[in-house]
Amino acid sequence: MSRGWTRWLPLITGVLFVALIAVGVALTWNTPDTKDSATKVLAYYQAHKHRVMGGSYLVALSLFFGLFFFGALRGWLRRDPRTERLASVAFGGAILFAVAGGLIAGSGFALADNPQVMSAQAAQALNTMSSDLAAPLLLAGLGVILFATGLAIVCAGLLPRWVGWLSMVFGVVSLTPIGWVMMIALALLVLIVGARLARGDTAGGGDTPSMPAPPPEAPAGV
Repeated sequence: MSRGWTRWLPLITGVLFVALIAVGVALTWNTPDTKDSATKVLAYYQAHKHRVMGGSYLVALSLFFGLFFFGALRGWLRRDPRTERLASVAFGGAILFAVAGGLIAGSGFALADNPQVMSAQAAQALNTMSSDLAAPLLLAGLGVILFATGLAIVCAGLLPRWVGWLSMVFGVVSLTPIGWVMMIALALLVLIVGARLARGDTAGGGDTPSMPAPPPEAPAGV
C-alpha cells in the first residue's frame, strides 16, 4: 500500500501545485502597476485586502506541494546516470522558483495585512518590490527547470523527444521579457511528468531505450 501511495504522490502534489498557484495568481493578477501613483496603489490594497491576502496564501501553499513534486522529479531524473547532474540542476531551479514565490507571497501579505494604517509611499514601495524584486529569481528558476528537465528528457528518452525539445525552447524563452508566460509550460510539464510517474514508468519509456543492465558475473573458477 505504501508503495502505491508513493507512486501517486508526484501526481497529487503536482496537481495541487498547479491548481493552487493558478488560483493564487488569478486572485492577485490585477494588482497596480509600478508606474501607478502612490495614492492609487494604496487605494487598491485597501479595497482588495482580503483577495490579495487569500491569493498570497495560496501561492505560498503551492510552494509546499511544489517542492515535494520537484523532489520526486529529481529522483526520477537521477535514475539514469546520463541525467544525474541535470537532476540536481533542475532541482536548483525549483529552489530559485520557490524563493521567488515566497518573496512575492510575502510582499502580498505585507501589503494586505493592514493597509488602512500604511502610508501611500510605503504601499508604492512594497508594490514595486513585489513586482520587480523577485522577477529575476522567478524567471531564472523557471528557465533552469524547463531547460534542464527538457535536456534530460532528450538525453535519456524519459518522455517523447518532442516534449524535451519544447521544454528546452520554453526554458530559453523564460529568460526573455515575456518569460512569465512560460508558467503555463511549467504547469503542463508538471502534469505530464506527474502522470507518467503515477503510471509507474520510473525508468524511461520515451523514444530512447533505458540503459541495459550489466551482464551477470561469471561463476568463480570459470
